[in-house]
Amino acid sequence: MGNAKLTAVIIEDEQKSLDLLSDLITSNGSARVTGFTTNPDKAVDLISKLKPDIVFLDIRMPGKSGFEIVDELSEVKDIAPVIVFTTAFDEFAVRAFEYAAFDYLLKPIDPERLAITMKRCITLQQTGSVQKPEILKEVLNKLIYRNVSGILIIDPTELVYVEAAGNYSSFQLSDGRKETVTMSLGKVEEQLDPVFFFRTGRTFIINLRFLKKINSKN
Repeated sequence: MGNAKLTAVIIEDEQKSLDLLSDLITSNGSARVTGFTTNPDKAVDLISKLKPDIVFLDIRMPGKSGFEIVDELSEVKDIAPVIVFTTAFDEFAVRAFEYAAFDYLLKPIDPERLAITMKRCITLQQTGSVQKPEILKEVLNKLIYRNVSGILIIDPTELVYVEAAGNYSSFQLSDGRKETVTMSLGKVEEQLDPVFFFRTGRTFIINLRFLKKINSKN
């Protein structure tokens, strides 16, 4: 890619937020904004026309959500920009992962956090890597779940054990906290690295990094 900048399109229903993000992107210097709109109904046509490297896409917009725009883009041939969701509502995090978001930025957007996103995007362009659905999860190295109060983000190195609680799971964390998530133990197990996590039976998954001693009966 040389010294050429990335091209970016912004879809944001609030003009003030659009201007602020545009200024941040310009100040970062890694990309130039080639198009933008506050009308989500025009988003797919704009993206199809400009074919940007990266699209900054608001999630909650009147009339059409960012997720619906991604669904429409998936039907357009030869268009596969990196998608970065932007939102003030962190409850959309899980769904953003499901939509294979390259990144997920919470408003107000932090310039340093944006810089990390842009650096990753440049690396993606230079290496020619294919964007994978789990790429954001891998980069952040976090576990993301729904719980009764919203979204729970857990560093797996801080997870001591998981205990089954019916259709829910109870997480014991190294700082003493206990959190309950709306996911069965079996589903949780699928998301944990088997190198570090071991299921002892129907009820528990333990983090082997915290295992100090095993008591066995003769």
